[in-house]
Amino acid sequence: MKRLLIAGSIACATLLFTAACGDDKKADAPAAAAAASGAASESGSAAPSGSAKAGSSGKAGQLQYQTVAKLTGELFTKDADCPVGQWDGNSTGVDPKYRSAVANFKQFDCYKKRGDMLPHRGQQAIYVEFKSANAAKAYAQDQAKAYPTLVVGNTVVVAGSGLKDTDMKAYLEAVNETAGGAGQILA
Repeated sequence: MKRLLIAGSIACATLLFTAACGDDKKADAPAAAAAASGAASESGSAAPSGSAKAGSSGKAGQLQYQTVAKLTGELFTKDADCPVGQWDGNSTGVDPKYRSAVANFKQFDCYKKRGDMLPHRGQQAIYVEFKSANAAKAYAQDQAKAYPTLVVGNTVVVAGSGLKDTDMKAYLEAVNETAGGAGQILA
């Protein structure tokens, strides 16, 4: 019961946070979406803050959530505005016209410290798998009106705007490299 109350509180707070910021363009998953992968770990990578270093653990022409999650956590938690990062499967953000087309949704939130109930910077990265490439492209074009966005096949990664010391375009370029450079970055 305690976990249910905490989860409900987080969902309500995130909804209020999203509404207060006027950021209603993010995505959610259907109830069958996979659970969040947990907190991202800090990296010992030699890449400077604000840049990203891609690995090649994904398949050419495809984005793998695990690869994107690792790269995001390693880069974003180097930023002073994101000392603790966590991926979550939020259900409050996709514009209703795209909800039925979503197969998997994850968002990366930044917290000041572990255990905080509300993120310091919400939705700094969004990973969305769609059921079709056409839906992904339409969603990516809508998101690109406000945020740097990468589309690879039926998958979209949206970069947030709250991390001033992180180069979001370089981040998306690094994510694209994990898919063999097969994607398109929209801005």
